[in-house]
Amino acid sequence: MNKIGIIVNPEKDPELICLHRVLDLLKQNDYTYAVSCCDYKPDISFDFSSPEECFSDASLVLTLGGDGTLLRAASYAIQYDVPLLGINLGHLGFLAELEDNELEELPAILSNGFDCTERMMLKVSVIRNNKSIVETTALNDAVIRSKNGKPAHIVIADHSIDLLDYFCDGFIIATPTGSTAYSMSAGGPILEPRSDSIVVTPICPHTLGSRSVVFGIAQKELDVRVANAERIQPILECDGAELACLSEGDYVSITRHSKPLRLVKLSNKSFYKVLNEKISRRMS
Repeated sequence: MNKIGIIVNPEKDPELICLHRVLDLLKQNDYTYAVSCCDYKPDISFDFSSPEECFSDASLVLTLGGDGTLLRAASYAIQYDVPLLGINLGHLGFLAELEDNELEELPAILSNGFDCTERMMLKVSVIRNNKSIVETTALNDAVIRSKNGKPAHIVIADHSIDLLDYFCDGFIIATPTGSTAYSMSAGGPILEPRSDSIVVTPICPHTLGSRSVVFGIAQKELDVRVANAERIQPILECDGAELACLSEGDYVSITRHSKPLRLVKLSNKSFYKVLNEKISRRMS
């Protein structure tokens, strides 16, 4: 392990103090590195590399920021098959394994090795006239919602067999990782990270009987259509970033990605212990 990639969020580290601490530790231990800020717009002077340069030939990529920073890095990590280690500079940092006051542990972690846990990711495609016009991946969720605030009539199908019919402000299709994010805030259940499932959660449903539904996803492809697309101007967001505006007749295809994301696992804390600690912090 020689080259370490670093994705920094300048909004969480505005003077790059944490970044320079990490760089000093890497230099002292003879590691090479490349630093990128992904699609953030830094108002600071630094010789940033592109995300591709950061991930290419890297043995590990560190993310300095919050969960959003790690989400930005996840699609590159899948593409280059590189594990991620989140260093939390934000408030919650549910996906992070290190806090900013634990940076001195980094050289020992790099020299002694580490274990990884695998997280399911989604492959999301917008289909128009039987052709994919845009594709992306999502670690947390794919969200379809109305751009003008009008309620959407959303039909979810599996190979043209209708499964769910919602009338709501939008809906969330979340992975087990994303079940503790937006989906949970919208009233959805929490899934254990190793579960082979996804959860579909409506946002503000306009019927009393609408609830979240959990699907086994191993062999399933979900096709999502908005019946009144012309009137409501639906948009598709993946991991919080807007991907596309949907037109009448479009549908969104959502499947399990062929490869999982690898996240560095440093502690033996159970998922439920971490969940209780992080949720308690969120509420404080």
